[in-house]
Amino acid sequence: MPTFNDFVSTLKNDLLEFAKENFEEYKDELLKDGTYFLEKAKSDLERWTEGLVSGALSKEDFGFLLKGKKDLAEMEALKQLGLSKIRITKITNGIIDVVIGSAFKTFL
Repeated sequence: MPTFNDFVSTLKNDLLEFAKENFEEYKDELLKDGTYFLEKAKSDLERWTEGLVSGALSKEDFGFLLKGKKDLAEMEALKQLGLSKIRITKITNGIIDVVIGSAFKTFL
């Protein structure tokens, strides 16, 4: 059975791929901000991934809860580059989608 650490490992690899494929020029900042988001949401992610595995949460529930944490993704490193709010929002949404996909890949 996969562990939360397996999920974190998968997530970091998936974030790197996402950054390389979509935002190569901001890869380092994206990874920094994505890792910060993971740290801030860690306790919730642990609880929610357990719920996902046990069946207490559906895929839709998990996605809804995670999207509710979008405010934690402050994207400070990307903001310091002077990116537009629209661009940062697009990156943030992409990171949230990567987290969801990584959880499904790891646990389901």
